[in-house]
Amino acid sequence: MYVRRFLIGFTIVISVVSSLISLSAVAKPNIIVILDDLGYRPTDVAAFSLPKEVAFSILPQTPLSKIIAQRAAQEGRPVMLHMPMQATNQKSMGPLGLSTDMFPAAITHTLRKAIKSVPNAIGVNNHMGSAFTGQEDSMKALMEEIKRQGLFFVDSRTTVLTKAQEVAERVGVPNASRQIFLDHQRNPEFFKRQFERMKNIATDKGHVVVIGHPHPETIDFLKQHLPSLETEGFNLLSIADYFTRDDQHDQLFATYPTDSVTSSPNE
Repeated sequence: MYVRRFLIGFTIVISVVSSLISLSAVAKPNIIVILDDLGYRPTDVAAFSLPKEVAFSILPQTPLSKIIAQRAAQEGRPVMLHMPMQATNQKSMGPLGLSTDMFPAAITHTLRKAIKSVPNAIGVNNHMGSAFTGQEDSMKALMEEIKRQGLFFVDSRTTVLTKAQEVAERVGVPNASRQIFLDHQRNPEFFKRQFERMKNIATDKGHVVVIGHPHPETIDFLKQHLPSLETEGFNLLSIADYFTRDDQHDQLFATYPTDSVTSSPNE
């Protein structure tokens, strides 16, 4: 009887281990790509040649904001609001920028106007924001409205002093954090180095969040290299699909060394 019980127990253990190994082999590291700064240039429409998993983050009240947002939604592409926020260098934010001297009601009102100018947005990430995202009170007002609107937030991480994810967690906003800027130097060799860093982080952590911009060079590079990710053992995951996953909190809230602040193309 003891031998029989041992054999049954041993068989169960082997079965569980085999299942775990099988699941591990099937699971691929996830790569999430967001394209920022859409809305100003007619050439931005070239982004529609990219895979539908690539999120379009659109600046508010720009000439093409509604056109791009509506077409992207029709094609099943994730649409995000690329919300302008104050930088430490005082660079112009463009329309509907959020500044650190705004009262909470003004932040709420401005965000609502921005959301209306980018139809079908399901999430928000910051454009610039090295000053604004470091201010806890300002971020609290922002996150409370993002929660009311039922959106998620992706921290572009334009400063190491950002409070964005910390406040988002406290308020209860689904959130993620950028780990790689792809194209703050616009040449193929730099793109390749960043792409390799992207794959290394994805392999190490199981995911990576990448931000690029609709420069012709960037779009050409992504068109060439994104299709090969699957054969290399990676999964190009839509940010929209990510936030419907049960395991999303454990994956994307974890921090990871990111590009230096000075490498940010937005500051």
